Amino acid sequence: MSAGSKLGNRTALVTGGSSGIGAAVAECFAAEGALVMIADIDDAGGAAVVRGIEGKGGRAVFRHVDVTVRADVRAMVHAAAALGGGLNILCNNAMSNPSDHYTVDERWDVMLESGLTAYWAAATEAAPILARSGHGAIVSIASIAGARIGIDFASEAYSAAKAGILGLTRKLAKKYGRDGVRANAICPGIIETPRWRSPDSVEPQFARRYRQMAPLGRFGLPSEVAALALFLASDDASYITGQDLAIDGGFTTAYHFESIAFD
Repeated sequence: MSAGSKLGNRTALVTGGSSGIGAAVAECFAAEGALVMIADIDDAGGAAVVRGIEGKGGRAVFRHVDVTVRADVRAMVHAAAALGGGLNILCNNAMSNPSDHYTVDERWDVMLESGLTAYWAAATEAAPILARSGHGAIVSIASIAGARIGIDFASEAYSAAKAGILGLTRKLAKKYGRDGVRANAICPGIIETPRWRSPDSVEPQFARRYRQMAPLGRFGLPSEVAALALFLASDDASYITGQDLAIDGGFTTAYHFESIAFD
């Protein structure tokens, strides 16, 4: 890994770190010196991310975790803390993708449990440990969908979970601020992940439509979201807490729609 030091001698826990934004965050944190636990249900993907980090001289371990099981989420926090004698950073990122055969009620339950309740369970379990570290930071990945704007590519469950993350973040910031723990949320826009388009693949029409609506006119990159997560987790953001920051190419402030074809 490059000789970064923003997170030297710190331990970070990243949920949903086997792919996409979570993997980029884990790689970025490790590149800056953190010992990273990647928690995910995707064993093969997590192992591959760990190998990539270690191949560049970083430190990472994988733990199989189903974030819809609250006991597993809480156990995950203590396992991460045991790695390096404490925990400095929690990045809540995981969210389950319900199977097509799920009922409407089952989809709601699994998305709210994984995408909001698990964030709460991990954060409240981690807060006392983060406080003891002297550099406690919680970074939660929300979305412009629901958290910033209602939009048709997101389901009601997804939107509700992502909106809830903002309220949770503000409450965590207020409750644990005096203990030296900061909490912030990131609201990504259209990011180049398999949900929208894998790198070098043909761009689907629906993805092109939303990409063109952003004033910058391009997909965001997982590495760009990871760079913002690094900033919020590091001492560079030592006086920032209770905030949500959009990283969306300007989509939620000045999105174009007049000249975009909606077929």
